[in-house]
Formats: sequence, C-alpha cells, structure tokens
Amino acid sequence: MEALHPELVFIMDKFPGQSDRIDVLYKNDSDFRALCADYFLCLNILHKYRNEFSEKQSTIKEYDDIRKDLEKELQDFIFNKK
Repeated sequence: MEALHPELVFIMDKFPGQSDRIDVLYKNDSDFRALCADYFLCLNILHKYRNEFSEKQSTIKEYDDIRKDLEKELQDFIFNKK
C-alpha cells in the first residue's frame, strides 16, 4: 500500500467520503497537488501562529497585572504620601 502524502490526510479528513476523488485528482492534476500543498502549508502556519499567540497572551497578561500593581503603587505615593 502506498503511503499518503501528509497533506492528503488533512484534505481527506476535511472532505469525508471524497477520498477516492481526492486521490485521483492528486495523482492526475498538478494544479490540485499544488493547491493541496498550499492548503497544508497554510494549516501549518496557522497552527504555529496560534501557538505563538497563545504563549504571548500569557506574557501580556502577566505584564498587564504588573502594570496594574505599579499603577496602584504610584497612586498610593501620589495620593496617600505626604
């Protein structure tokens, strides 16, 4: 049995019941192969940036919490200290 190209797995999952048609198109149509490669690349890049964004969101929240604490300290100095 021939191993599937990684992009075909994702495309066949996206369009269930169309595996035979997808396989024929992939084997016979260079434009379809290029489209599959572009789709797979797009999925990988989206996954990468979603992960990076998620990690950065945590850092942003940490700094926002620090900012709030510092603003509170500034407020205490400005309004409560003589």
